[in-house]
Amino acid sequence: MDHNLTCPLYRQIYDQVKQLIVSGAYPAGTKLMPIRKLAEELTISRNTVEAAYLQLSSEGYISSRTGSGFTVESLYLSNPVIQLDENESSESFRLRLRQTALWGDGTDGAEASLAESAPKVSTLYDFTYGNLEDNSFPSQVWRKLTADVLMSEGSAKASYYTDSLGERGLRVQIANYLHIHAGVNCHPAQVVIQGGTQPSLLNLLTLFDPLRDVIAMEQPGYDGVFSVFKNNRFKLFPIPVYKSNDDFIEALYNSHARLAYVTPSNQFPTGKTLPLAIRQRLLRWANEENAYIIEDDYCREYRYNTGPLPSLQALDHNNRVIYMGTFSKALSPALRLNYLVLPPDLLFEWNRQFDCNYAGVPWLTQAVLEEYMKQGYWDKRLRKMQTVNKRKYTLLKSVLQERMGAKIDIRESGSGLHLLVGDLMQRRQSDLVDLARREGVLVYNTNRYWISSRHPMENYVLVGFSAIPECSIEPGIEALARAWYGL
Repeated sequence: MDHNLTCPLYRQIYDQVKQLIVSGAYPAGTKLMPIRKLAEELTISRNTVEAAYLQLSSEGYISSRTGSGFTVESLYLSNPVIQLDENESSESFRLRLRQTALWGDGTDGAEASLAESAPKVSTLYDFTYGNLEDNSFPSQVWRKLTADVLMSEGSAKASYYTDSLGERGLRVQIANYLHIHAGVNCHPAQVVIQGGTQPSLLNLLTLFDPLRDVIAMEQPGYDGVFSVFKNNRFKLFPIPVYKSNDDFIEALYNSHARLAYVTPSNQFPTGKTLPLAIRQRLLRWANEENAYIIEDDYCREYRYNTGPLPSLQALDHNNRVIYMGTFSKALSPALRLNYLVLPPDLLFEWNRQFDCNYAGVPWLTQAVLEEYMKQGYWDKRLRKMQTVNKRKYTLLKSVLQERMGAKIDIRESGSGLHLLVGDLMQRRQSDLVDLARREGVLVYNTNRYWISSRHPMENYVLVGFSAIPECSIEPGIEALARAWYGL
């Protein structure tokens, strides 16, 4: 023992014995020197040795038995030395890192693997979906409102855990907004603030039974939702949105589902809008089958040729619809803030299930958003984003038709933030994506949105316009036409 070190003596004993165990010098079954004897040998107090042994015991390295002292446990340490330096990690691990999104420059894993196999061409035009334009976040207003909130109530509110359902004021603002703009009939008490679509669904699934309850899901549909259902071991029944509406309803009845996930305002990714008559049949199915519908109204704000149809929740008179909305598509995807509107029966069950939970979204984010909505900034933001995205949508569609009209099929319904573009030469998505990349254009594979491995839209790619600047759309599509057809 070194009495000159700042490290406590008990810790020095702990470290040395642990190293002997981990290295194999003390194999399983080895009896450690009794506390009294080791203390006498080291000329230190018995309490010091006992503290070291108790720490080793609490971590599972040794165990004690009455009358037998401390004995080394079996740890099965095949390679006890853990290397934390990225530069000295094994070559096989670094190879796997390059093939995943675990570590790197933020590029999606699947797209990164494509990038490695493709020629190294800089990306000039990224038609990604979901992200917003660089520097489009209202930073100045948000900074001002943040300061106002902190000055007015921050010192008090920041000292306490907040309502697990979300800040009361924000829930009132959301309920008012939904009533005016979506016809949603709800009390603010039914609004539950959540930290994104996937956490919302993950929590919601705790109210259902994976061994008994089947989930009907649109085919194709949002892969982020599909992964939540699959990872929680629910049985999925695909309901086809690429076929007729009658096929869609027939599949629902055949599913015997307890829960159905739909995106009726702008079906993702086909862009279809569910007609009013089919919405009514969908609600009738839920009532007859004692089922619930998750209405993901993620893109309600973006309709460019007509006004939106009533939400399912607005048509629901039997409390069968779970309404879900988000701020990601108009304000910021990085805030990770969305909400559920729960039917009364499920709300009471939710409160029982999550009675001991705390809010998943920070108080400050909620409080600032409340002020943002209360002071009219949210309405102004929506009008601005609607205007900008309508221009982008109109330009993108017209340039696609002008440059490649006879060679492509465009799937859209005058809404949303993307188009599906199909190659009439029936080339595979991977080929289309790779050809585009060679010209510095990023369009996106849609196979990930299908539950089945084979499907009738293997020649379609996703072309988004939420993030690309308007001035880049025309030259980007011209580059895409060169890449695909040499035009």
